[in-house]
Parts: sequence; structure tokens; C-alpha cells
Amino acid sequence: MIQTIKRHWKLFAVAFSFYIVDAAMRSTSLIMEFQDRGEPLDIWKPFVWEYSSTIVAFILLPFILMFDERYPISSSSWRERLLLHIPLSMVFSFLHILGMVTVRKVIYFLAGEIYEFTDINYAILYEYRKDLMSYITILIVIYGYREILRLRQGEAQIEKSAEERIMVSKAGMFQFIDPKSVDWVEAAGNYVELHVGNENYMLRATMKEIEDRLGEQNFARVHRSSIVRRDYIDRIQPLANGDKTICLKDGTELRVSRRYNENLKLTG
Repeated sequence: MIQTIKRHWKLFAVAFSFYIVDAAMRSTSLIMEFQDRGEPLDIWKPFVWEYSSTIVAFILLPFILMFDERYPISSSSWRERLLLHIPLSMVFSFLHILGMVTVRKVIYFLAGEIYEFTDINYAILYEYRKDLMSYITILIVIYGYREILRLRQGEAQIEKSAEERIMVSKAGMFQFIDPKSVDWVEAAGNYVELHVGNENYMLRATMKEIEDRLGEQNFARVHRSSIVRRDYIDRIQPLANGDKTICLKDGTELRVSRRYNENLKLTG
């Protein structure tokens, strides 16, 4: 999860900023609504309600991103993949409710009051309706973020020729790159992201397709979501749980799962 946050820190920074501002707006709106109705309300309570919900939702965001990277809503199997998100949205809602209620109970306790979560059946249904919309919004943001990356960084296409070059385009300019110039590859939903020196290119392909294209002589699949060029690996650090961490020459650190340990044996 830490590696996911590091790779997509810009997405999380934008999401965090939006969450903070949105929670502030909703908190102040609640205060004004209570004032208009003439009902007494401690000013701090709306901020506790809204920010407890916001913080827990933000904590769950990386898990949704990780799940979608593994099971993207691709064009070929979007119905099946979309169905997978239904139970995940329920899990998201359950954890969101559990987390925000816990936070509220702790803060109320510290303030010398008691937070009550009454009529739990109605509350769960009410919260799931909101959480489902939040979940859909998160997915829209994730896919929108990837499309923005694709437009800004340029898009790659595998040229169907014996030379096996990769055609990339950026700012309307087309050029060809040698697959051996790719430093490493990471999954990005319906795309894979090619890291080539200081440039990144989005390629609409699966990890299996790009793995077959690059071949195992010069490249190694080290994780379900990453492939690296063997001579671009700087060092390999074993971990206590049997996994490994590899550090690339640009300083990027990637997790090597035990499933792909064998792929590193050809790496000198």
C-alpha cells in the first residue's frame, strides 16, 4: 500500500485537498441549517461528524485504487469487473461506518459527552446510499486521473512489425522507442505505464501482454503490477516475510512478491 501511495501521491494530494475543503463546506452548511431552524448546536460537532467521515474515506482510498489496479474495469470484461465492485462497495461502507462512528465516540468521550448511533438498520441503509455514491465518485476520479496522465504524458502503441518497436506520441509528435529502453513498467488500470528515462507513456495493454512483448531475457516480472529491466535493478533487499524489495537505479523501490521470486534468478 505504501508503494501505491508513493507512485500516485499526486492523486492522493488532490483527493486530500478536495476532502478537506468539502468537509469544511458541509460542516459550515450544517451550522447554518441549525441556526436557521433555531435549534441549539455546539459548533464543534458538525466538524466532528464531517471530518470523521472524510478522514476514514480518505484512508480507504488506497485500497480501492489497489483493487482496481488488479481488477480494472476493462472494455473486454467490464460487466464482470463492475460486478466485483458491488461487494467491495459494501465492504467500503461497512469500514467507513465503523471507522467514523469509532472516531466520533472517542472525540465525544474526550469532550465529556456520549455519541449515540441509534436505529442501526436505518442508519446503515442511509449511510450505504451515501457511501455508494462516494465509491462511484472515487472510481470516476481514479479513471479521470489516469486519462489526464495519458493525455499529459503521451500514449504508446505497440507497432505490429518484426522490429517490435513501440510507437509513442506526445504533444502531437510521434516517435519510436526500442523496448529495451524501457526502465520499468507498472499497471495502471486499463493501461500500463512505461517509464523510459524521464518520460512516462501510457499503453493500453495488460501486464501479461507487455510482459510477453518485452520478454524475460532483459525484463523480469517482479509483482502482479510491475515489470523491471534486469540491468536497471540497483540492489535487492530481502524482507522478513519472504518477499523482497528492489531498488532501481533512479531510486524507485518496488516490492517483489514471493510468487515472482524465481524471475529474478536470471538477474546478475
